[in-house]
Amino acid sequence: MEKAIIITGAAGFIGSVLTGKLNQTGEKNLILVDDFSRKEKEQNIENKDFIHKIHRDHFS
Repeated sequence: MEKAIIITGAAGFIGSVLTGKLNQTGEKNLILVDDFSRKEKEQNIENKDFIHKIHRDHFS
C-alpha cells in the first residue's frame, strides 16, 4: 500500500499552497482535511490533485 500525506487545514491559505507545492513535485497521493462547506474553501483546492478530501468533523 502506498503512503499518503494528510494535510489538515488544506483549504486554507497555507494548506492550499502546500498542496500546490507538493503537486509541483509530483505528489498526488494527498488526503485533504478541512471544513469544505464554504465556497471560498472549495475554490482554494480547485485544480489541485489529491486522492480524497475529508470534512474536519469526520476526521479523527
